[in-house]
Amino acid sequence: MKKVTYEITEENAIIFIKSLLSLIEEEKNQEKEKFLTIEELSELIGYKKTSIYGLVQKNKIPYHKKGKLFFLKSEIITWLKEGKKSSPSDIQKKAEEYLFKNSII
Repeated sequence: MKKVTYEITEENAIIFIKSLLSLIEEEKNQEKEKFLTIEELSELIGYKKTSIYGLVQKNKIPYHKKGKLFFLKSEIITWLKEGKKSSPSDIQKKAEEYLFKNSII
């Protein structure tokens, strides 16, 4: 059997690393655009299925219905982030920025 050796140059290593990072990013984007069933969503966010059905009925959660309910993962992540409550320090900071921007202080 013939032994094959490869020379790894810095340039080739950089190209290889960039390719890997690109593949990882592409995989993350595909995962975000994945449609979830109600069972998968329940597991992802820790809500019971009955709670999710209630949110759907009240139109409080983004969903898609094609015979069955589906949830786009990227929309759910955005929905969860929008539910963040501001802390008192966040509110204070926003107030100071507003006052400074409008030359009140």
